[in-house]
Amino acid sequence: MASNSRFELAQEISEIGLVVHDLVDGNSDYIDEYLLIYAELFPQYLRYMPVMRQRSEKVADQSADEKWHQWLLVIQGKPVGIIGFLYNKKRNVGLLMDFAILPEWRKIQYKEYQGLAHLGLFLSMEQLVKDAQANGYSAPLCMAAEVEYESLVQKYFRYGFIEFPIDYYEPPYTLELVEASDEKDDLDKIAFGRMRLGAFQIPGHVFEANDSNIIRTVLFALLVDHYCLPVDHWLSQKMFSEIPA
Repeated sequence: MASNSRFELAQEISEIGLVVHDLVDGNSDYIDEYLLIYAELFPQYLRYMPVMRQRSEKVADQSADEKWHQWLLVIQGKPVGIIGFLYNKKRNVGLLMDFAILPEWRKIQYKEYQGLAHLGLFLSMEQLVKDAQANGYSAPLCMAAEVEYESLVQKYFRYGFIEFPIDYYEPPYTLELVEASDEKDDLDKIAFGRMRLGAFQIPGHVFEANDSNIIRTVLFALLVDHYCLPVDHWLSQKMFSEIPA
């Protein structure tokens, strides 16, 4: 895969031959490669693929609260992983939405990082710091993530992940998906999914697992801003009632 994109690279580390393409805001040069990895590693979420393609093809609304990044990681010309994440300008918080490295590339070593996943998380948080600074802050509060599997939670702990003490469920769709879908009635048949919720600490900005301000901010960014649930929705009410005093 030749790197001949018309767009500036989001990241580049020549020592390991890594380049990162941010496939948003009209940059759809490698969206097919991004979606191939997504389809292979997230088969249960294929419904979101039209939204991702649309996000790459359309010029971003600079006034929107969510600033999206869709990173395709390429090493020595081969697509090896994806990181979909966003910065919420209103809440000053990052959300890690999609993160996957192809198995055969996960052990790539660079400096002190424990493989390519650890490096990718660091680079995405570095980008979120830039986004926050462009929005008038020194850094975002954190980079939150919904995590489906216990094994992944345990791996994330090694990278500084802090799990929140709440019983979280992932809503089945976003407003973006509703607007892009041709099968809107089918979306209502998808159940709310049990997840673990927590956040990665931005380097130099630590917090505790029961930090009520962090948890409340993350829940607003996810449930109200991202999934567009009203604050009186049963899930919103449940989640906000579980925030530590």
